[in-house]
Amino acid sequence: MSALLCVFALVLAGPPAQAEADPHQVEQPHDAAAAEAHGSAEHDGEGHGESHGHGMPWHEQHTVFNRLCLLLRNTFTPIFDALGMTPEKAKATATSVFQPFVVMTWLMCGGLIWVASYVRRRLSRIPKKDTTGFVEMCAEGLRNFTRDAIGPGGEEHAPFIATLFIFITLANWAGLVPGLISPVGVSEGDYLLGLNTTFALALVAIIYVHYVAIKKTGVKSYLGHFVGEPWWLFPINIPIHIVGEIARPLSLAFRLFGNVGGEDKVLHFLAITMFLIAIPLHTPMTMFAVFTGMLQAYVFTALTCSYIAGFLEHHHEVHGDDTHDEPAAAHA
Repeated sequence: MSALLCVFALVLAGPPAQAEADPHQVEQPHDAAAAEAHGSAEHDGEGHGESHGHGMPWHEQHTVFNRLCLLLRNTFTPIFDALGMTPEKAKATATSVFQPFVVMTWLMCGGLIWVASYVRRRLSRIPKKDTTGFVEMCAEGLRNFTRDAIGPGGEEHAPFIATLFIFITLANWAGLVPGLISPVGVSEGDYLLGLNTTFALALVAIIYVHYVAIKKTGVKSYLGHFVGEPWWLFPINIPIHIVGEIARPLSLAFRLFGNVGGEDKVLHFLAITMFLIAIPLHTPMTMFAVFTGMLQAYVFTALTCSYIAGFLEHHHEVHGDDTHDEPAAAHA
């Protein structure tokens, strides 16, 4: 699941860097070049002055994390060049692939995989009061949450829902660590980079919802959900349901990006204000952001569970509730 999230983030990521000047281009006259540079500077100041990164492309920002990404870009550019790409294409590809928010996503996924492997090797029948016990407690809580949100049998979707919840929570909290960025809320000038990650998460969630709907209810019942009741209103019901299904990933993506991105900008503003008035105004907001980071993950996963439950409830309404009583009757 974590690897799938990474793949979607990489596929959807767009290169934020502006095109560089061609060294073989004929030099412009001094006055014309100065006027063009002045106009460009004014445009950048208006369009990017208040954005994350002060309107500079990430590879021009001198932070520790960006320097790491720049090192990866410079390391892999010759590799892409050796694969048959032109030098310009190789550099553009490396700049796009090793953007900070993409690298941050890979690091988070790698960390989650390592923690899961570590805990799995240390599992035992007797609960332990260490990292393993804490992770087991969190997993049990997420399992109960999934069962309560979806209904009987909902715990089988707990691995997917728990992965979404943990990944989104950590992605939200990453922006609170000095020097790091939140891959779901970052923006750079006119490029809303965080939308790449939030759209990837929303697409994965919606694809899983429809996969479960077809698997659990069958193709006939799945299509019947779009036809609605009464069936003779299908010319109206089908377009309405299709628009609703398209709106779901859009609402998930924009809600998560807007809330986390806006919160990060407020914290950035308050941190700058602290140096001007010597009052740590950002401290209470940071504590609140820890709570809201988890809250946004809860909203995202709760909505995903409600989408799954909606398809399953429609199937039970059409075929009756006997499916819930069959296991109990068989056990009796």
